[in-house]
Amino acid sequence: MIRIKIQKGRNDKPIFKIKISDREIEHYKFLKRALIEGKAINGNFNYEIPLRFLVPIVNNIDKDNLSIDRYSKLEFLEFYDEYEENYYASFTATAKFMKIWREENCPNIFKIKIDPKNLSLSKEVAFKKVKIKIDLNL
Repeated sequence: MIRIKIQKGRNDKPIFKIKISDREIEHYKFLKRALIEGKAINGNFNYEIPLRFLVPIVNNIDKDNLSIDRYSKLEFLEFYDEYEENYYASFTATAKFMKIWREENCPNIFKIKIDPKNLSLSKEVAFKKVKIKIDLNL
């Protein structure tokens, strides 16, 4: 059984943790990339991986082999930069988060919600991309 948890870290940033056995890593080959980019930790969960891997993990692992920790946070905000190189996530739209959003030319900010009962994700636009049109003909 693979267990996942999203918890609050420093500066209101989400931390994605996963508990997975070696047998399950061999069964789900696509997880190796996430584990390589993450780091091994001690405690109830054995890996901390980047949050951008949450959607592929939840969508591609069998629902009967996946569980969400009961203390896990179930909602967060996310956005990518224009070229999808950098990923930003936060639980609330703080001033610092919105400043980064403006510096990245105001892309769409999505609100991700996790339903713990049926292990599904919903993704909706929380803040739309700002389009500015400046007319210089005065």
